[in-house]
Amino acid sequence: MPKQKSDILRRRLKEVMVFFARELRYPVKTTMWKVLGELDFGHFLETGVPVTFVRYKAYPHGPVPHDLHEEITQGQDVILPEDMRDALRATKEEYEVDDESKPRFSITFHALRSPDLSIFTPRQQRLMGEVAEIYKYTTAKDAERASHEPGKPWTVTVKRKGQGAFIDYLDLITEKSKISKKEAAEKMEEMLAFQHNHHS
Repeated sequence: MPKQKSDILRRRLKEVMVFFARELRYPVKTTMWKVLGELDFGHFLETGVPVTFVRYKAYPHGPVPHDLHEEITQGQDVILPEDMRDALRATKEEYEVDDESKPRFSITFHALRSPDLSIFTPRQQRLMGEVAEIYKYTTAKDAERASHEPGKPWTVTVKRKGQGAFIDYLDLITEKSKISKKEAAEKMEEMLAFQHNHHS
């Protein structure tokens, strides 16, 4: 992954993944990417800042944390970076699809310990719990369908910019949002400047 803006954001990302790996019945890569997005987008719409500050791209199957995906995906394998190996393991499993001759592979994340929730605010913990409850028994296919619903960040981005574009957090704000675009832009700038100054 490109140089992180701060250690705390990297720690949050790892602990969020540990949390969801424990809470989801099917913590495969596709679903993990969806719940990360749901958490970040949901927190942003409430406060003007995401939880992890991960950048998402509108890939064909839904929003994908682009830099993290690029960092850990090696062909059909997932190689976790050293700073995550104390908390997570990733296994590749083969499965067959009836109408396809070649087998497919899925990557499942396994938590090696409990998440450290002390680095999250009460609001962040609440949203993590809500997202986990919604997606607890969701398969990768169902998670993909959910991310394609009207008004979702993926759908909004694909409609405006096409597949493969980065999802702009500010594009998600509507008149019904709890925060205005101007307020959100200012909060994002303030937070990133603070993180940079304290961890550079």
